[in-house]
Amino acid sequence: MSLSRELGWKEATSLGIGAMVGAGIFVLSGVAAGKAGPAVMVSFILAASLAVLLGLCYAELASRYPRAGGSYEYVRETMGPFVGTLIGWSYWGAWLAASSFVSQGFGNYLHSLTGAPPLPSAILLLLILGVLNILGIRFSGKVQLGIVSIVVVVLVGFFLLGVSHVDPSMYSPFAPNGISGILAAALVGFLSIVGWDAIVASGEEIKHPRKTIPLSIFLSIGIVLLLYLGLLFISTGVVDWRELGSSEVPVALASEQFLGSFGPILISMVIVTALPATANAFIVSISRTAFAMGRNGLLPHQIAYIHPRFQTPVGAIALGVGIQVAFTLFSSINIAVNATGFLYLLTFIFTMIAFFISRKSMSTKKHPDQFLVPFYPAIPLLALIISVSLLIPVGKTGFLTGLLWILLGAIVYALRSKSIRSVEQTRLRSEEGMYS
Repeated sequence: MSLSRELGWKEATSLGIGAMVGAGIFVLSGVAAGKAGPAVMVSFILAASLAVLLGLCYAELASRYPRAGGSYEYVRETMGPFVGTLIGWSYWGAWLAASSFVSQGFGNYLHSLTGAPPLPSAILLLLILGVLNILGIRFSGKVQLGIVSIVVVVLVGFFLLGVSHVDPSMYSPFAPNGISGILAAALVGFLSIVGWDAIVASGEEIKHPRKTIPLSIFLSIGIVLLLYLGLLFISTGVVDWRELGSSEVPVALASEQFLGSFGPILISMVIVTALPATANAFIVSISRTAFAMGRNGLLPHQIAYIHPRFQTPVGAIALGVGIQVAFTLFSSINIAVNATGFLYLLTFIFTMIAFFISRKSMSTKKHPDQFLVPFYPAIPLLALIISVSLLIPVGKTGFLTGLLWILLGAIVYALRSKSIRSVEQTRLRSEEGMYS
C-alpha cells in the first residue's frame, strides 16, 4: 500500500498555491483592509512569516516521514495511534468543511457569469475533479499547474494595469487603527494563507521529498505573499480602505476603478478559474489522509486500495469526493468556516508537539539527509504559541462543532481499535527488522 512518486517541485508548488489562492484572496483581502487600512500589507507580511514558521517545522517532519497523511502521520508516529487518530480525523474534517464553501463559491460565481444553477455546478466540479484525480496524480498535477499559472498571470496583469491609477494620498494615514488593527488583519491574513500543507499531505507522491517538500512550501508561501501584496497595494491605492472593508467583492470594486464595468466580470472569471485549483488541492489532501487512515486500520482497508494502472487511491478519492458532495449539499457556510478554523488550529498545535517529540528522539542513522529547522527550539516554540493564541477568536460555534467531530472520531477509533492495533504491531515488527 504505497503510492507512486509522480510530482516534481513545480506540481507540488502549484498544489500549495492552488490551495491558498482561492476565494480568500478576493474576499478576505477586503476584510483585512477594513481592519488595518493601507497597513494591511504589513499584516500580510506578518501572516506569511507565521506561515513560514509552521512551514519550516512541517518541512522537517515531512522530510523525516515522507508519507501521505500530513499531520495525521506525524502525530501517529510520535504520540501513538489514538492521539494520531483524533488529529488525523480533525485534519480530515477541516479540509472536508472547507471544501464545502469552496465548491459552493465556485457554483455561485459560475451562476453570476453564465446563469448555470449553482448547486449542481458545485457538485459537477467535485465529480470532475474526482475523476481527474483517479486518472493519476501526474495528470491532475499538470492540470493544477495550468490553472494556477493562469491565475498568477491574471493577478500580475491586475497589478500592471492598476499601478498607473494608484493615488498616493490613499495611503495616508497608513495605519489608521494602529498596531491593534495591523494584528487583527494579520489573523485574517493567516487564515487566508493556510493551505500550503496540502504539499505535505501528498508527501508520498513527491519526488525527492526531503528536498522538494521544503522548497515547494517556501516557494508557494512566497509567491502567494507577492500576489497578495500586489493586489493589496493596488486595491488600497485606488479605493478607500473603508469601502474595501465593507465590500463583499473588494477586488471587483478596485478593478472597476481602472477597468470599468468589465472589472467585476474579469474578477468573476478569475475566481471561477481559481476555485477548481483550490478544490483540487482539497481533494488531494482529503483523499491522501483517508488513504493513510485506511492503511493504518482506522478506516476499512479497501480505502487504501491503489489502482494498478493509475497508481492512485481510488477508494479514498471516491470516499472523499462523496463526503464533499454531502457537505456541499447540507452544510452551512458559517458553521463550516468556524469548524475549519478550530480543527485546522488543533492540527497545527498537535503537529508542533509532535515536532518536539520527533526532534528529541531523532536518529541521524535512519535519516542522515533530512531537512532540519534552524534556530531550534525558538522557531517551533514560537509557532506553537502563535497557533494556541489563534484559537481565541474561533468562537463557541467553532469549538462545539469541532468537538462533536472529534467525538465522532473517538467513536470510530473505538470501533476500529482491534484493526488499528494489528496494523501498528505489524508496522513495528517491520521497522525493527529494517533497523536491526
